Amino acid sequence: MAFQDLKVTITKVEGNCSRSRKGTYFFVRNGKLEIPEGQSICIFALNSIIPVLSAAIIKAEKGESILDLLEEWQCPDPLAQVYMKIEIEK
Repeated sequence: MAFQDLKVTITKVEGNCSRSRKGTYFFVRNGKLEIPEGQSICIFALNSIIPVLSAAIIKAEKGESILDLLEEWQCPDPLAQVYMKIEIEK
């Protein structure tokens, strides 16, 4: 099965979050998580989007991908809202 490559970027942080920073990014390539040197991802934020990433890496027709549902995804932390954008790498 061929997978799509994805880039996940933290687009906004509202509230007090000591683990996530706006502009942080990582990749999912060939079904593997790749975190560039100097970047990090909060385990709770990652856990919140793993199901989305698992669905998004599978190629789908336009309008049938999970990425067509929302433009941003949010970490469930009640004290700090961390928003992430998932993009298909071209």
